[in-house]
Amino acid sequence: MDNLILQYTLENALKYSGKANIGSVIGQLLQNDPKLKANVKELSQKVQETVKHVNSLSIEQQQKEFDNFNEKPRKEKKKRQSRTIPRLKNAKGKVIMRFAPNPNGSLSLGHCRQALWNYFFVEKNKGSYLLRYDDTDPKVKVPLKEAYNWIKEDLQWLNVKVNKTAIQSKRLSTYYKYAEKLVKQNNAYVCTCNPEKFRKLIQKSIICPCRELSSLEQLKRWKSMFKKYKEGEAVLRIKTNIMHSNPAVRDWPAFRIVKKSKHPLNKTNKVWPLLNFASAIDDHDFKVTHILRGTDLEISDRRQKYIYDYFNWQYPETMYSGKLLYEGVKSTTQIKQLIDENKLLGWDDPRLGTIRALRRRGIQKETIINFIKDSGIGKSDIHVALENLYALNKSFIDKTSNRYFAVIDPIKLTIENSPEKEVKINFHPDYPKNGSRSFNVNKNFYIQKQDFTSLKKDKLYRLMDCLNFTFNNTEYTYNSEDHETYEKQGEKIMHWLPQSKGLIDIEILMDNGTLVKGLAESSVKKLKVDDIIQFYRVGFVRLDKKQKNKLTFYYAHR
Repeated sequence: MDNLILQYTLENALKYSGKANIGSVIGQLLQNDPKLKANVKELSQKVQETVKHVNSLSIEQQQKEFDNFNEKPRKEKKKRQSRTIPRLKNAKGKVIMRFAPNPNGSLSLGHCRQALWNYFFVEKNKGSYLLRYDDTDPKVKVPLKEAYNWIKEDLQWLNVKVNKTAIQSKRLSTYYKYAEKLVKQNNAYVCTCNPEKFRKLIQKSIICPCRELSSLEQLKRWKSMFKKYKEGEAVLRIKTNIMHSNPAVRDWPAFRIVKKSKHPLNKTNKVWPLLNFASAIDDHDFKVTHILRGTDLEISDRRQKYIYDYFNWQYPETMYSGKLLYEGVKSTTQIKQLIDENKLLGWDDPRLGTIRALRRRGIQKETIINFIKDSGIGKSDIHVALENLYALNKSFIDKTSNRYFAVIDPIKLTIENSPEKEVKINFHPDYPKNGSRSFNVNKNFYIQKQDFTSLKKDKLYRLMDCLNFTFNNTEYTYNSEDHETYEKQGEKIMHWLPQSKGLIDIEILMDNGTLVKGLAESSVKKLKVDDIIQFYRVGFVRLDKKQKNKLTFYYAHR
């Protein structure tokens, strides 16, 4: 266990400029073995001590210790246990649940909590999954035409079987029909008050004068919303208890007028339903039995139940879930703005937490599915460390991800008296069955510029799995080959490539948006797009594009 703590701590420190984070390390350990929760106090103490030690080391010393793990086989990890899906309340008959995103951008990891947990419940109860696009905002959070397909593709990739799809912007006539019924029943009215005046009245629980008009007059006003009234002049409101304890429930707005629609699928309609009205109607029409709703929308229940009471409908069983929060997250609106300003490459930019971005980096669907499932479902917001997601992803890809040699920012290095020989190295240190390849080496190598500039006089260095050498200020000299000699007095292990024909130019788009370039061994030519490998000293990467003389990779994680 001590070795595992040290390994995770070193890995975390190297990712964050030499400073490991106690919480992130503990999170990785618990993700790897949930049984450790039973002794979390003792575990926390050990991690604190290890973090203190590791953070006191230089980055070179941290790298040296971490590289030692690369040359030693690791034990197989214990098989992880999956979380069970809780029972649904009153699950009688066929269960129908819905995931209702606004298609104004790509799905994010945060969206997946709702998307996947709805499916977990549906799958367990052999029910039906409705994908409903809540796309009735043609002015502010305007839908993105491409996002309709992106969302469908992401759900399909996540193994979510969609049984039915609905697009709210194509159901406006249905919403108009129900709205007119409510007006005729005298349960809805058209308000033409100044918004600020209405707000002051409602705060004092005073009825708006518009509410007192006859249903016949209200019907005329409703029809005038489509022809006469301009944007901002009229709103259809649902009649509620004017004395309700929450002012936001009192006579809430159901329809508004938008003069110029920016909607990609509907630029002609001017009267648009708001979320609570369209959602209430759809849940009834599509026979939704259970709703999984974010805690930020709890007020929707209280609003929508007025409509259900007016029509004598049965309201679905409702559960609530908090948000999945992780550091560095950007809202859909922020992402769109940054893309428009050319500050992001697109919705799959590696700096983002969108499913498109995570997929492109090589995060597996099994990782996301299990990560969301293991996070559970409840009303509390969950703060998660992406390091835990990466640790889980590593458990899925580690065995099949062969290791390759690459040198970023290569510098030529000549080691005098180095013997000519063949160096055979397995593609995976823990799984010899994955095969091997050989390097023909002499005295001429490439090493990383960062390593080259760190060389110190009279220190012993090692080229991984190859040889040991020293530096005397004027030349680099062969010392020995065995790892034992290095362990006694060595300073640092370096990754290398022979100066030979056939090396491949590579570039890696990192998770911070920077592009690093270097050389890789010739074996990478056999890789296919979407293959995931590990470059020593860099981390796991996914092959994104193959060109004649260059390969482009996306960085996943260490």
